[in-house]
Amino acid sequence: MTLGHLAWIPVGALVGWLAAFVFGDVLTLPVDLYYLIYFTIVVGFLGYYAKRTGLELGSFTTRRLGWAVGLGVLGGLALMRAVLSRPETEHLSGGMLAWAIAYRGVIYGSVDGLLLFAFPWTVAWRALGAESGWRGARIRASGVAFAAILLITTTYHLGYRDFRNSRIVLPNIGSTIGAVPTLLSGNPVASTISHVLMHVTSVLHSPESDLFLPPHRGETGGAEGDRSPEE
Repeated sequence: MTLGHLAWIPVGALVGWLAAFVFGDVLTLPVDLYYLIYFTIVVGFLGYYAKRTGLELGSFTTRRLGWAVGLGVLGGLALMRAVLSRPETEHLSGGMLAWAIAYRGVIYGSVDGLLLFAFPWTVAWRALGAESGWRGARIRASGVAFAAILLITTTYHLGYRDFRNSRIVLPNIGSTIGAVPTLLSGNPVASTISHVLMHVTSVLHSPESDLFLPPHRGETGGAEGDRSPEE
């Protein structure tokens, strides 16, 4: 790969922003329908990237897997603590709780983790030749990957109107914590694990939070059905 490969990063940021802005903000869709559209767009884009650039997924997701899982859980614990430090909201129960854990917690957390962490890290790692084994190349790739993670985090969240203000710093703080497991382990799975744990904790602790699991539909005209077991 060459440095031109880094052009995929702003493309990924644009894809995330468009999905959030058009389907999560401009169109007031039921939240779970929006998530389905968002999942389709992001997974489709990431699949296109992998196929177009000849990415060998196996070699990237199985390297230092033990470290990735361990660091991912540790990063997740830090993010879970941040979620639990926020006020609780009305909890879900029964079948709705099981659905929300699977859909808004595991699936949404995984797709978000792939876009916000795994994708920019993989692009930077490949573009700067970090696989060469040279420590300097890996340090440079990690620095560029961290900057790319913050770029995509910021751009994506600006698609939601409730983050187009000073609150935009909050998801970036979360992404700074969430980026560490992958940057240390060299495995994109690590930060995705952390992000899933954060999402699941949000579903359990504060499903109606105005910070986690966007889009938030408090005063933005969301359907009434979105507010009961909403995020």
